[in-house]
Amino acid sequence: MENLEVIITGASSGIGAATARRLAKEGCRITLVARRLEQLDEVAADVIRLGGEALVIQTDLTKQADIERMVKSTIERWGQIDVLINNAGISFHKRFEDMSLEEIERGVRVNLTAVMQCARAVLPHMMEQKNGHIVNVASIAGLVATPNGGVYPGTKFGVVGFSDALRRELLKSGIKVSAFCPGFTPSEISPSLKAHYDGNANALKFPGLMRLEYVADQVAWLIDHPRRIFVIPKSWRILVELAYHLPWLADMLIPFFMKRKSRKGKEAAPN
Repeated sequence: MENLEVIITGASSGIGAATARRLAKEGCRITLVARRLEQLDEVAADVIRLGGEALVIQTDLTKQADIERMVKSTIERWGQIDVLINNAGISFHKRFEDMSLEEIERGVRVNLTAVMQCARAVLPHMMEQKNGHIVNVASIAGLVATPNGGVYPGTKFGVVGFSDALRRELLKSGIKVSAFCPGFTPSEISPSLKAHYDGNANALKFPGLMRLEYVADQVAWLIDHPRRIFVIPKSWRILVELAYHLPWLADMLIPFFMKRKSRKGKEAAPN
């Protein structure tokens, strides 16, 4: 994994930023992509301090021109693209019936359409190289539909399906495609998860909440050991199997996986 050229979208915080710092330790040259320039610059400084190289590109992934500029600038700077980590995503934390049409369209645009467009933009270069790896960050919600905010699991199911379809198209090309499906992970797209991770005394507790550093380690492992679908934590894989083979049983168990309690012991419903 040393000295790879990597694009990470959604690199200003959460999984994206943590993965950038992790890959920097391997000497990777990393293109950091997000809308928030100040946060990207902070991550870039960490990448350089940890032994990597960084290129910051302020990008709005809902704009095709920005995506094309991201790829062009990366090629000009590093000469090639070994890995694309499609990590950017948003969530609105409300019931589907309460979402506006604008929120629905933006969720699909960022979580699914941008993933496809970024993959399409890097493919000509990877095809020419005859190697590369596209890692699409989905979610456990892309394998087990979770209640509330139907757009998020809907788009993440789309990411998993797209990843598998693209993987099959590219079987003999030397290009790998993986769907990365983490469970509860603290990030800014989920304020309640982040509050728990940050140690807020009144924060809700989540079963199986993973450290960002652990999740980043798993992304690094996946780059070295490509898999079709990679679910973490391992303990949640049983729910994936149940949802596929025994959906009626999953209907009964999902509330227990999703149940959370405040630090004072009061139960709280999922967002």
